[in-house]
Amino acid sequence: MLMVWAAPRRSGAAPASSDVCERCIRIRVGVPTIVRGPAADIADNRFNEIALPNGRFRGFDAHGETRAIDGARPSDMAGAARVVLRPGPADSVDSCGQWLNHAERSGAMVLGFVHDETACNYPAGQTHKSMALSTSSDDGLSWKGLGQIITGTDHPTPGKNTGEGDCTAVDGRDGFFYAYCFRPRDGGLIVARAPLANPAPGQWKKFFEGRWDEPGLGGQATRLITGSGVSVARWTTTGELALTGWVPGGLGLFLTRDHVTFKAMPEPLLVLDPGVWQRPAPSELITYPVLLDASTGANQLSNTWMLVHAYWPPGGGHADHYLVFRPIEVAHSDTPSVPQVGVQLARWYNSGLHDRWSTTGPVPGNGTAYRLEARSGYLMTVAHADAPTVELEDCVSQRGGHPDHLLAEKGFCEGHAYQRLRTAGWVYAQSQGGTLPLYRCYSAREQSHFASNAADCEKLGVNERLLGYALKQ
Repeated sequence: MLMVWAAPRRSGAAPASSDVCERCIRIRVGVPTIVRGPAADIADNRFNEIALPNGRFRGFDAHGETRAIDGARPSDMAGAARVVLRPGPADSVDSCGQWLNHAERSGAMVLGFVHDETACNYPAGQTHKSMALSTSSDDGLSWKGLGQIITGTDHPTPGKNTGEGDCTAVDGRDGFFYAYCFRPRDGGLIVARAPLANPAPGQWKKFFEGRWDEPGLGGQATRLITGSGVSVARWTTTGELALTGWVPGGLGLFLTRDHVTFKAMPEPLLVLDPGVWQRPAPSELITYPVLLDASTGANQLSNTWMLVHAYWPPGGGHADHYLVFRPIEVAHSDTPSVPQVGVQLARWYNSGLHDRWSTTGPVPGNGTAYRLEARSGYLMTVAHADAPTVELEDCVSQRGGHPDHLLAEKGFCEGHAYQRLRTAGWVYAQSQGGTLPLYRCYSAREQSHFASNAADCEKLGVNERLLGYALKQ
């Protein structure tokens, strides 16, 4: 079902959102790659990047302090990190930290949209958020603070998250920067804007009841949608803004042309079980999702994207924090795409553990302990409305003295003493055009299950059963 959220309007409001056919957008999410971690002090913000004059790229990761990481490509962010922003003095607006959530070139300078926190008592669930603007003349290695640009109407309160912050910003290509921010007091998303020519403190105006006339500093703002997990980019193919956000069943994509009215894509980008911040926990947790262009690292998107997010694996503690990159290919046509979203099923092999792991999720140790062995088609992120489908789960057992990862029908894992890791996705129950068979296989020699598109299990084991039919592309 297409979900639409509309902000309250009065005369002078922006024009209605576009009539772009959301059903006509085809999305294929590729194999996730862990590029940083595990560590407790990484991936605590919306990761962002700029292109450097020498053809390389500089990314910004944060955890109270912001660090710069250089790489040859936008996805090459595994290198050394150097601190470029630190917490401010006691009682300052950034006494608990400065998180650079977005960097944008503006002439010879780089603008930095910085999330600040003060009055923090994190064990008690307390902090106070705001946003500031900084500039850099050396490509983000040092910053000059210009002051706050967005603050809330409330004040620090014991035991509560207050203020307004966690903003990501985008050039709307209409003469304005737009900053989408989280407001803890009602869990809402708000938006403010400022002229590209002068985004300095005092120039930001919040959207409130149909108008852009409330001050960014302390003004009121309309709650647009539930705001946790939201970040913004601009899709150049349609000219719309594209925002990530949580939807029933996982991580969704919202589109808007008028900046305040959102249409949710009918199918999630990722199917996710409910996650919790308290760690360790039996479920995985994906946080701080952002969309960047795969070629430029910017949030002006072509049709080749990167989904970047923080990740805690099932059972992982606070020190088991990772930064993950996922490639996304997007196409738009005049006819509906059914199914709309597919997520790559990959098979990883760890020879030391005798483990073949068929999964749609991130794999700690990817590229080292685990090597990518096969791609086995795409799983759907929702059950098909007009054809029988099978929901598959990703599970693991330690019965053989090593991990035995298993892809199986929903309910199988719990009934056979396997630990459930996640919902992997859906496959068709019967063969369809453009699908591949997907079999559950078992290697007696390695005491390991795996998935294969071949009925003979590529001669790596024996065929236990047909799971269903995955999308070929």
